[in-house]
Amino acid sequence: MKKPALWVAGLLLTFSVTACSGSGNAPAASDKGTGADPTAATQTKTPEKEKIKFYTFKSNKPEEPTYQAVQAYNQSQDKVEVEYVSLVQNSDSTEFLKKLDVLIAGGEVVDAFMTGNEEELMERASRGVVEPLNSYFEAEGVKPEDEYFKVLKLDDKVYGLMPSATQWFTVFNKQQLDEAGLKLPEMGWTWDDFRDYAKKLTTPDHYGTYFHTWGEYANIIAYTEHPNPQLTPDLKPIFDDPSFKYFFGLRRAMEKEDKSVEPYADVLASNYHVLQQFFAGKASMLAVPSYAVRAGLNLEKFPHDFQMVYAPLPRSVDATDVGMTNISGGGLAVGAKSAHKQAAYDFIRWMTKESYKYTKEIPALKNVDGKALLEQFFSENKNLIDTDSLAKTLFDSRNKMPEGTFTVPYGSQLKTIVENSFASFMLDNRKFDDVKAEMTAEVEKVVAANK
Repeated sequence: MKKPALWVAGLLLTFSVTACSGSGNAPAASDKGTGADPTAATQTKTPEKEKIKFYTFKSNKPEEPTYQAVQAYNQSQDKVEVEYVSLVQNSDSTEFLKKLDVLIAGGEVVDAFMTGNEEELMERASRGVVEPLNSYFEAEGVKPEDEYFKVLKLDDKVYGLMPSATQWFTVFNKQQLDEAGLKLPEMGWTWDDFRDYAKKLTTPDHYGTYFHTWGEYANIIAYTEHPNPQLTPDLKPIFDDPSFKYFFGLRRAMEKEDKSVEPYADVLASNYHVLQQFFAGKASMLAVPSYAVRAGLNLEKFPHDFQMVYAPLPRSVDATDVGMTNISGGGLAVGAKSAHKQAAYDFIRWMTKESYKYTKEIPALKNVDGKALLEQFFSENKNLIDTDSLAKTLFDSRNKMPEGTFTVPYGSQLKTIVENSFASFMLDNRKFDDVKAEMTAEVEKVVAANK
């Protein structure tokens, strides 16, 4: 069998919750003549379920996969009952967390909750509203790094678990790729190659690629080949790294010289969804997180009829590790003031191991047969999803994250600094060194304020 990738290799470990029954194994009826009621021993009262609340930004609807997973957990055992509390109906994690923060500030006791990304979780962990999970794993006799490709940690404390893992890759419109006479690139292709592909894919009807406004798109290399996209391990700005000047210059050259990408000013003005131009056929390829796979089945939101084919993310021209990528995901966490922490921990552990059966997302677990999962998830959608190239991309054994990857609670502030600086570089035609100096100074201020 072909060796699967590091973050999805092997066989899924099943987490089973042992049901307890107060009426089972009743003692034998007393002998005749004792005067005892022969039915009394069997009239054991069923213990009341321990109740916990799970706060989520997923909708409270029967067709919502996360809702289905929670209901499945409730049916899987008889010790705990999870109340599904949806604070928004539009899946907006930012709006959800604003509401959750208000509730917590007002004294609401939260048992378990989810976040849209790890930075949101780390920010709340730094404020003391999240329970560290280390002792719970120790009691279970489990080292979390042995079971999960990535756990959400701050200062060596585990604060959250990812129910699914998102990996960056390159997705292509197969029809436009074929029309350009190009083959899918192999692992090891570079960002210079990416630029060349974009030029060859560009026609009067569509651009070769699309870059979004998020901070990741200012320098994707920083997210895939460095432990942190803005900081060194000793919390110094990393903007002297050659990848920043290279990627800023690449973006400008592709727009101004090659005309292979939609102008940044137009992207800002249009307020596109990150996937909109690709699925509209206006961009032939896209470097993007792997949630694009599932999104491609939402034909109501993204109508299209072409097949998606997949390749690894490009690497730096001088990179020695060709499989470097970025793995991320939302978090599941336990509230620090919960009176039911063990029950909440058991619940989020179950969600990391079982909810993928309902959400059809790749779990963050190691020991998963990823290729088999893709066949299970998408066997009826191969007209839209090429599962062979997807499996080859996601589950290549060379895939890995940078050594020493770390997150800081103020990461969203640092990302905003880079976004604003890149916008100034592109819109005002500024020199990179001038923008770099400003980014460096702004990041240093944020770091100093958080020491």
